[in-house]
Amino acid sequence: MEVEKSSIQIIMLLLLIITLNPIATVYAYNHQPLIKETTEYDYRGPRCDELYIVVITTPEAQMLALKKGEIDVLGWPGVQPLQVAEIMADPKIHVVTSEVTEYYPLVFNVRKYPFNITDFRRAIAYCIDREKIVEILLLGYGRVAKSCIPKAHGIWHNPNVPQYEYNPAKAAEILDRLGFIDTDHDGIRNDPKTGKNLPDMTIMIPSYDPIRIRMAQLISGWTAEVGLPIKAAPTEHGTMIDKIVGEHDFDMCCWTYGWYPPWDPISLLYHSSQDVPWGWNDPGIRNSTWDALIDEILNTPSMDELKKYIWKFQEWHMQLIPDFPLFERLMIDAYRTDKTEGWIPMIGTGILNFWSYMNVHGKGKPFGGIVKYPVQRETKTLNPCKVTSGWDYEVIDKVYDTLMKRDLNNNYIPWMAKSWDVKIFPENKTQIITFYLHENITWHDGKPVTGEDVKFTLEYYRDYEIPPYLPYVSSIYKVEVPAKYTVKVYLNTTSVIALYNIGTMIYILPKHLWYNVTDPMEYEPKVPIGSGPFKFVEWVKGEYIKLVYNEKYFKLPKERIIIPFEVTNMRITPSKAYVGDIVAVTVTIKNKGLIERTQEIQFKVAGKIEDKKTITLAPGQSIDLTFTTTKDKAGEYTVEIDGLSGKVTFEERPAVLPAYQTIAGTIISIVVVAVIVYYVARKKR
Repeated sequence: MEVEKSSIQIIMLLLLIITLNPIATVYAYNHQPLIKETTEYDYRGPRCDELYIVVITTPEAQMLALKKGEIDVLGWPGVQPLQVAEIMADPKIHVVTSEVTEYYPLVFNVRKYPFNITDFRRAIAYCIDREKIVEILLLGYGRVAKSCIPKAHGIWHNPNVPQYEYNPAKAAEILDRLGFIDTDHDGIRNDPKTGKNLPDMTIMIPSYDPIRIRMAQLISGWTAEVGLPIKAAPTEHGTMIDKIVGEHDFDMCCWTYGWYPPWDPISLLYHSSQDVPWGWNDPGIRNSTWDALIDEILNTPSMDELKKYIWKFQEWHMQLIPDFPLFERLMIDAYRTDKTEGWIPMIGTGILNFWSYMNVHGKGKPFGGIVKYPVQRETKTLNPCKVTSGWDYEVIDKVYDTLMKRDLNNNYIPWMAKSWDVKIFPENKTQIITFYLHENITWHDGKPVTGEDVKFTLEYYRDYEIPPYLPYVSSIYKVEVPAKYTVKVYLNTTSVIALYNIGTMIYILPKHLWYNVTDPMEYEPKVPIGSGPFKFVEWVKGEYIKLVYNEKYFKLPKERIIIPFEVTNMRITPSKAYVGDIVAVTVTIKNKGLIERTQEIQFKVAGKIEDKKTITLAPGQSIDLTFTTTKDKAGEYTVEIDGLSGKVTFEERPAVLPAYQTIAGTIISIVVVAVIVYYVARKKR
C-alpha cells in the first residue's frame, strides 16, 4: 500500500514537472540530458577574486541558502529530484543537467563472513529492485547502473555485462543451497555455522543523503522478505571514512564509484595492493587472477587492448560482485544568475569542475567577485597524501597543480608541462616520458617551480608508497632532471596510460617544504603551499574554507596579469632647502596594464616610509602624485616613490642677530661710512 501511494505521488510530481518544463520528459523517459549546453570557455584563469567552500550539511539547507543568495551554486550531489519543479520556477536560478561518470553501488566487505561468499552476495543482488529505486527515489532523473563503468564513459562502457534482475525467488533458492535456511520459522534465516539466527547486518550510508538513506531502507524491506536481517545505518561521513577505509569495520556501505578515467577506479578499488588500512580497496577483494587482469590494464601499450581488458573486467566484476551497481544519477546543478557568470557544465562532474572555478566571476564584469559554493561534508585534510574521499579534493585540486589537465572533451592538454614526448621500447618493456615545464611557474611562497620539484614528488609518492598515487608511480624506476625545466621519467612498463596517470593524477609538491617531511601520513600543513590557481587563506572549522586567486598564476588571463604602476618624472621642489622648510616630491603615475587597478604608492625618506596613498587608475590613465617632507637636521636625504629615487639636501639656516645688535651695527656702519667720506673729501681739498 505504501508503494502504491508513493507511485501516485511520483506520477503527480512528474505531471507538474512536465507542465513547468516540457523538456523534462525527454530525460525522464529517454534518458537524455535535460539541457545540452555548449559554452565557450577560456583555459586561462582564475577570474574570480575569492572562493569560499561553505559547509552546509543537508540538501534542504543548501537549497534554502541558494534561494536566499547566501551561496551562488548548488553542485554535487545537486538538486534533489523532488526539488526540481520548485527550483525551475525561480527566475534568478538556472538549472543545468549533465551525465555523470559515477554510479552508486552496494559495497560488500568481502573480508567478512558471510559476505566473503560470492553466492551470498549474489543472493542479496537478486533481492534488490533497482528499477523501483530509480522510479521512486530518482523520479526518472537517473537509470539503473548496468556495470561498474557507467554509460557516460562512452566506449569504455560494456553494454553486454550479465545482470542480476529483481528475483526474490532466485535469491531464496541460492540461500537455501548455501545452507542459510530458516529452520525455526521465525522469519530470519539461520547461520549454517552456528544454527542461530543470522545477526543484524547493516548498510552504512552517509547521514547527509536522503536518497541513499531511503534506498537502504527499501533494500532492508526487500531482503527481509527472503529472511535476511539487513538494516539501514545512516552514519556521519567522517565516521564512515574511519570505519570503512581505516578500520575495514563494516558489513555493507554505499559510496559513489566510477570516476574518470575508467582504469583509475579499477586499479584503486579492486587491486589487492590497495587492501591496506587507508587504501582504496574498500571491498577488500583479493584475487590473483583479477590482479593480473588489472595489471594488464595498467601496462598494455595498445588502446584496442586496453578497451578489451576493461570490457573483460566489467564482466568479471559482475561475476565476483564485490559491489553491486545500483543506479546512475543524473547530475542536476543550479546556480544564481544575478551574482555570478561563467559556470561551465562538464560531462561526468556537472558544473562544479576545474574549468568552472577558473572561469566563473562576478556578473557584468570580466574579473573579480566572490564565489561561494557548498559542500555537505568538510574537508578532513590539507595534505595531498592523506586524501580519502572526494571532499578532500575540494581544496587540494585548487591549491596544487598537475603537469597536464583533462579538458571538457576528456582530451589531454598541456598544463604545468608545456609539452612532452614519449619513447617506448617494446624489446625490454620500458618507456621514457620527458616533460618540458613552463619556466614562469612559482609556488605560492614565491619560489620557482623546477624539474627538481617534479622529480622529488614522483620519487616521494613512490618511496613512501602513498596509497592514492602508488598505482601511478610504482613502475617508475628512475627520474632525471637534465635541465632546470626538463624531467625525464623512466618506467618499466609500456603502458599507454602511463602518460595520463603521471600527467593528470599527480599533484606536484614543493621540494623545499616537503623535503624534511618523513611521515607523510601524519603530517598536516597549517597553510598548504602549492602552485595552483588558488591560495589557501583561512579555515574556520565547521563553517568554511577561504581561498583567494593566485595573482602570479602562470595561466592568468593577460588582462589580469598585475603590472605595477609605472612611476616616472620625479620632481623635487626645491632640491635644496633649509632645515624646517617643506619640500614637495612629485612623480607621474601611469597604469600600463589592461584593466583598472588599485595600488598603494609608498613614499620613503632615508629608507623609512613617511607616507602612502592608495590610488585607482583606469587602463592607460596617468596622474601626478605629490608627497611632502621636512627635516629638522641638515644633510642629504634619499627620497623614494615605488622604486624611483632622488636626492634632497637640507642646510642649516644662517644665524640671525637680535634686533638691538642689528640697530647698533647699522649706526656703526653709518658712522664708519661718514668718517671715510669725510676723510676722502679732505684729502681731495
